[in-house]
Amino acid sequence: MGKVVALTGGATGIGAATVERLLAADCRVYVLDVAAPKAAHTTFIHCDLGRPDAIDAAIAELPRQLDSLVNVAGIPGPEPAVGVIAVNFLGLRHLTESLVPRIVRGGSVVNVASTAGWDWQKRADVVKSLLDTRDFAAGLTWLAEHREDWIGNPYKFSKQCAAAYTHRASGFALRYGVRVNCVNPGATQTQLTPAFRELVGPAMYDWGVAQIGRHGTPADIAEVIEYLAIGACRWLNGVEIVVDGGYISGLTGGWVNLDASPNAQTPR
Repeated sequence: MGKVVALTGGATGIGAATVERLLAADCRVYVLDVAAPKAAHTTFIHCDLGRPDAIDAAIAELPRQLDSLVNVAGIPGPEPAVGVIAVNFLGLRHLTESLVPRIVRGGSVVNVASTAGWDWQKRADVVKSLLDTRDFAAGLTWLAEHREDWIGNPYKFSKQCAAAYTHRASGFALRYGVRVNCVNPGATQTQLTPAFRELVGPAMYDWGVAQIGRHGTPADIAEVIEYLAIGACRWLNGVEIVVDGGYISGLTGGWVNLDASPNAQTPR
């Protein structure tokens, strides 16, 4: 067998597609999820990322040495609001900081956030305030005390935190010779697509997909995750990679015009 990889959210969607690629690359894959993966030849460990005790129990079942950790698991919300951030960020952070010391020098961590969170610097003060909390419990306390700062869109805030955390984690992990990078997928056709479409608004979501020509597929995202997790990119650290077919680039370059979008045409 090749490299040893722990991966969250491997039962469906992007996580399942990533598992397939890692298995094809002869990796030994441990899947942490609330549902068992369909892929054969994986080791399934039940894990609810919204509970630190469950995360710790799952960690106890993992090998003492890993080559890579891939954080894919996420829930769209908007309810339970606290649960969305607990799974998408606090659990991701708890697992990452617990496992980095087990990852071999030259190994890597890949966080899967979202293009919903790529603009986290617009809310840097609020995002960094949650990142400053010392652990899972302190994070929950912060959420209760600052509810007005994130309750409008728990999913977006959770992904802003996951993306921003990558930059902090890359420094923490560097002491162990481990790299940490982030993938920000755009509109991708998975079982979560209907929830995301409602979150964005059906007309706006469909318009955005039309600008690129199609949805992304889980395989489109998985090939980038695989590269970051086990590929030859040893000097790539602390980087967010947008994988959306070019939509964000279109906003930057001006060939995606939000003034022509349904949101711009809707009377306020």
